[in-house]
Amino acid sequence: MATTHPLRIELNDEIHGRSGYAVHTPCTISHYAHTLTSADADPLAHLASLCSSLGLPQPASGVLHHGVEREDWTLRFERHGEFFRVSFISKAMRQASQGPLADWFDTLPGKRMVAISTVVVSKSKMTAEAKAVKAMFNPDAIAGSAVSQQGATIMTDFRIGTDGYTHMLVINNTLPPIRLGRVLRRVHEIETYRMMALLALPVARDVQSKIRPIESALSEAITAMSTGQSPDQDAQLLTKLSALTRDVEEISNTSSYRFAAANAYSALVRKRLDELGEERLPNLQRIGVFLDRRFSPAMATCTAVSDRVANLAARCSRANDLLRTRVDIALEKQNQDLLRSMDARARQQLTLQETVEGFSVVAISYYLLSLLDKVKSGLIDMGLLPKSPWLSLIAIPLVMLAVWFTIKRLRGNWRSPQP
Repeated sequence: MATTHPLRIELNDEIHGRSGYAVHTPCTISHYAHTLTSADADPLAHLASLCSSLGLPQPASGVLHHGVEREDWTLRFERHGEFFRVSFISKAMRQASQGPLADWFDTLPGKRMVAISTVVVSKSKMTAEAKAVKAMFNPDAIAGSAVSQQGATIMTDFRIGTDGYTHMLVINNTLPPIRLGRVLRRVHEIETYRMMALLALPVARDVQSKIRPIESALSEAITAMSTGQSPDQDAQLLTKLSALTRDVEEISNTSSYRFAAANAYSALVRKRLDELGEERLPNLQRIGVFLDRRFSPAMATCTAVSDRVANLAARCSRANDLLRTRVDIALEKQNQDLLRSMDARARQQLTLQETVEGFSVVAISYYLLSLLDKVKSGLIDMGLLPKSPWLSLIAIPLVMLAVWFTIKRLRGNWRSPQP
């Protein structure tokens, strides 16, 4: 029997991990998204405490989604990389802050990034709640669309009201509960991913203020490179460029993740908008058009700043390489001059050595001849040699030749390479 891969079931179930849920008309949906840091409590443990208090099955350890079903409300939990989402569907048309779990929502861990209150009604029954929501919208900023082949109508102004919620009105025309649940999920994801993507905008503005002086300093350094400078000045300029490169890398390290996340979130916003299948409503701008005019410029700013940081890092690297090449060439020239100076000095020492060797031959020969002269006198006194001046004259060239040959041979042994 074939061996099953240990990750097969986990990877296969990933596609079913965040399945849709049915939404029955009428209802009110309170949707929250909270960002998390390593210092925040585990939201799954917070959910487990709720399930325990209600006597319901608790979520398994490490799960990314969990649902809680009650007679008059439904709770949905989803965990993402840097945030989690909770949706509270109330059949009694009450917000979560006014329902039985108000205290539980108030104590959710992390920082609240999104809070949406969505009133869902049918076209034939425009309730007082729906009319109140519609009256809250700013007429200058309202956006709305017919979605899912005109099966539902969505309206919102994307503003946070005095109660802390972004309000939405969904009028269900013909959508069954499952399809309506998918549409509402996409609408809430659009707002959630939009807000998560916009976390990069303050970062982009901060980075812009930091890279302006770096760009100016880099331009000055490149201008200085075009003029002839001393090696000491080049070394100082290289130190300055290295410091600029370090600053750019530090900015890139602290902002690259946020910009990359913003690109991913904005892509999800566009995808969810496409999935809605928007159609225009009379006298209203479509939700996609509204976001394109206001959300897209913010994302374009983040992309432009990210590209600007990348280009600045590349410019710093090229300037560093050019200056290092220039410093290396100057250093090589100095080394060549030093080698030529050392060679000339060695030649001088060799000439001096050869001169000293000439004097050495004479000096050594003189002392040897003095010794030989004493030996000769002793032999003459002993009668072993005849008394003749020719012996001294003949000994002088022979001794000098012997000394010269010996010194030359010793010098040859010193210069020959050792085995």
